[in-house]
This record gives sequence, C-alpha cells and structure tokens, in this order.
Amino acid sequence: MTGVRSRQRRGATGPVPPPTPHPMSESRFRPFAWGVFIYGFLVIQWGYFLRISESGDGCGTDWPLCHGAVVPDAPPFATFVEFTHRLTSGIVLLLVILMAIWAFRAFPRGAPVRKAAGAALLFTITESLFGAVLVVLGWVAGDVSTGRILIRPIHVTNTFLLLGALAATAWWARRPPGTPLRPLREALRPAALPILGVLALGWTGSWTGLAATAFPHETLAEGMGQYVDPEHILIWLRMSHPVLALAVIWFVVRMARRTGPGEDSVRQGLARAAAVLALVQLVVGPATILLLNPIWTRLGHLVLGDLLWVALVWLVAERMGSTGRNLAAPVGEEEAAHARTRPHKPLRTPPSEALPS
Repeated sequence: MTGVRSRQRRGATGPVPPPTPHPMSESRFRPFAWGVFIYGFLVIQWGYFLRISESGDGCGTDWPLCHGAVVPDAPPFATFVEFTHRLTSGIVLLLVILMAIWAFRAFPRGAPVRKAAGAALLFTITESLFGAVLVVLGWVAGDVSTGRILIRPIHVTNTFLLLGALAATAWWARRPPGTPLRPLREALRPAALPILGVLALGWTGSWTGLAATAFPHETLAEGMGQYVDPEHILIWLRMSHPVLALAVIWFVVRMARRTGPGEDSVRQGLARAAAVLALVQLVVGPATILLLNPIWTRLGHLVLGDLLWVALVWLVAERMGSTGRNLAAPVGEEEAAHARTRPHKPLRTPPSEALPS
C-alpha cells in the first residue's frame, strides 16, 4: 500500500508549488532595503530638527550615556530630542549592519548592491563618530568655535554620502544581479556639476544655519544690517549661500533640459524631479529669510535639499544601469554621433534589376 501511494505521488501531474524563497533572498532584500532607506532618511531629518532646535546639548557632554544615565528620567524637551536621536540612530546602525550582511549573502561578488550596502555601513559608523565628537567637545547648540566651523562641511559631506549609499542600495536592489553596469565616471559626467554644486550648497548651508542660530535677528532690516558690518566669519560665509544656490539651480535645470526624448523615461522623470525640487528651493530659501528663519521653513529647506540629492543619486544609478547609449554625450548630439559611427551597409541591387552578364 505504501508503495502504491509513493508511485501515485511520483506520477502526480498537478501544478508544482513554487519554491519558498530563502529568508535572505534577493526578492526579500528589496523591500527591506527600501525600508532602511526611508527610515534612515527620517532619522537624518530628526537630526536636522535637533540642530535647528538647539537640542544638541540635551545630554550634556556625555556619550553614549545621557547625563550619566542609560535612559534619562523625566527629561526636558532638549534631552528628549537628543536622546531620541541617539536611540533612532542606533537602530539605523543595526539595520544597516543587517542590510550589508544580507547584501553580501544574497548577491554575487561584484554586484553594485554589495558595494552600496558596504558604503552605507562605513558612512553610518563615521556618522556616529561625528556625533560623538560634536557632543564630547561641546560643538553643539550655539557654539561657533573654529573647530565646529571647520567640521561642519565634513559632517555634511558624510551625511550626504550616507544618504546616497542608502538610496543607491535600494535603487540597485530593483535590478537583476547580472545586469551590466556602465563605469561610474561615464554615468556621473552629465550630472557632475549639479552633484558637486549640491554638495557645496550643503557646506554653505550648514554655515548659514549655524549663523542663524548664533546670530539671530528680530527684524529683516536687522538681519540685512549684519552684512554691512559682519561681526563674525559666519556672516561672510552666509552671504555665499544664496549666490551659489542660483548657480546650482541653473546647473540642475540645464541638466534636466538636456535629458530629452533620447533618454529613458525613468531618467527623464528623475531629471525633471531634480529640476522641480531645485526651483522650489528658489522659493523656500528666500521665504525662510523673509520669515526670519522659523524652524518649519528651515526644516523644509533641508528636506527638499536631501530629496534633490537623492534624485541626483538615483539618476546616476539609473544611468549606470543603462546599456547601449553614450550617456556622456549631450542629448541630441548623442543621436547624431551614433549615426555617424554606424557602419553603412552597401546597397544591394534587386535580382530583377540586375544587368545581364
């Protein structure tokens, strides 16, 4: 009887159920990577709120403890903001460690997801170290020491690289592992000026935010008067931010206009999204000044800046995954160059029109 049942099982012709995915499979990695990216993005925004609300000294100069305790008892607002930021940042570190291990187990050697996840882990660790240094040295809240002024652009660069690595990991997880990639230099070339410009805007913006915190003003006239006789180098640095912003917005819009019909629809959408975000910043930035730097406009300005950075990172990542096109050439000229280099086949005379021998 047992043998009959086994033969019936072997001879069954019903549909074969699909195999159960491995717990650390590529398909399950994709939603996890997107979740880590979104969560990391939100934690970074909370870090901006911490700085804008002058809550960076909420735990004193203790790190990783908070006022000498693991969990502060009935903390005031600044301590709550700082402690929450440390707690959520620690969760980011754990998630990124898991994401990196998962990427190295689920994807083959040389896969871009591996590289992006490894970079995300590196920049998460360095981001934590930057936070520890700022707290221990007291470079928080309204401090305008030379050390804090110098470390601001380095810290901002690390934050941008961390956000970019998280965004690239999630984006590349969408693609099959065997997809050929173009060299980074070739894919980066059309967006090089916008990317460098946004990075530089992050540097000047960090100084501008620090100046707004350290040298507040009650009226717009008082704020403009600070430029007449600057009392600190931060005032000089703040003046460079709007000038640089105009140039960067022009670079981004120019890049979007050159990403025309010859490009893939996804790349067109990302380029247009970057241009729209840049133009919106042209409104939010001056509005922040006219409204005397309220927290909500400053935070919105920073969120839009990060979204612009993510759009540029995704645009480069998508261009790296494209094949068969010269992405370094301007759109329009690219088609002509392809036509010039295409080999011409000799015309064949139809048999009916051939001359008799």
